[in-house]
Amino acid sequence: MRYLFFIFLLLSLKVSGEVFFVPGWRTGFDSRDLCVVRLKEAYPEEKITVKSWDSLQPWDVTKENARKQTAKLLEEVLAMSPENRGNLILVGHSIGAQIAVDILYELSLRGMKIHSAALLGAAVNDDDPRIEALLGAIKNYCCIVYNPDDWVLRYLFPLDNSLHSPLGLNGWIGKNPQVYEMKAVSDRFGFCNHYAYIYLDALICLVKKLPPEYPDVQVLQDESNKERVPADEIFWESVDNFRDWQLQKSIDGKFRILDPQGKRRANGSEVKMREAFADVKKQLTAEK
Repeated sequence: MRYLFFIFLLLSLKVSGEVFFVPGWRTGFDSRDLCVVRLKEAYPEEKITVKSWDSLQPWDVTKENARKQTAKLLEEVLAMSPENRGNLILVGHSIGAQIAVDILYELSLRGMKIHSAALLGAAVNDDDPRIEALLGAIKNYCCIVYNPDDWVLRYLFPLDNSLHSPLGLNGWIGKNPQVYEMKAVSDRFGFCNHYAYIYLDALICLVKKLPPEYPDVQVLQDESNKERVPADEIFWESVDNFRDWQLQKSIDGKFRILDPQGKRRANGSEVKMREAFADVKKQLTAEK
């Protein structure tokens, strides 16, 4: 009985995750140490790992090195077990956020998910269509921290990106319930507003405001389903709900199930969807 007790205790412990921090251009080792301190405040229960790469080079060389780092880090994430990958938090600053976007997009194409992500002062076009797509690789949240006073993003980024506006300057132009944004505030001036710690200070505040995580619920299927976020709301009414999950009926008699993020998780006949929704309730009730 003693051994069974210890086995139960081990299984009941929360599995802590790991934070991969991808620094930006010309982030020296002293700066990375300061970033780790702030990341530990944002994610106190997770292991913090700085994914260092050769970013101390001229800009053209740095961009090529970023492509190499993307391939290397993607290979590492793909090699992780599903459990470890599911507990991974990916944080990127500046061009490091671009690396994170590239990796998340590739994971979404493979149907793989990580725990969450944070894009800080992201050197990525704010209208990049991959941003919406990569959310499929995130189980919980994508945090975006932006800074309108960042001169690097305001003046230098457009010169190198066909006058596009960056994600890290004014936030994302799209809308999605998985995305949480916050403006970074600093008393520094001009190009100094691009420092990673400024964005990390805002991330600390943002993480504390995030709602509870959504449980990983498997939904029984009926008809072929393409997940939509948010699902269209016209001509639908809720006939049952449980912990922000909804069973809905359309005016033509179709049924569907929406998760708390507004994503359509299954659709089909009334019988099949009521069975699936009952199973969802059972899973949610069993959550510890």
